Amino acid sequence: MPVGDWQFWVVSLIAAGAAAMMLRRVVPVPGRRGRAGRTRVRLTVSGRAAARSSSPRPGRG
Repeated sequence: MPVGDWQFWVVSLIAAGAAAMMLRRVVPVPGRRGRAGRTRVRLTVSGRAAARSSSPRPGRG
């Protein structure tokens, strides 16, 4: 390996950064929660329409 060549280190850093970006999507980070937000449904298990909530929608006034 040409460890004395500056181009080797530039390409190695780029490859390491790309690998880290790909691993972040695959490996869960401890202590960090996902984006579990509120799930809206149209039908219930019995097939009837879901009850409307009286709370305002998030982000709408």
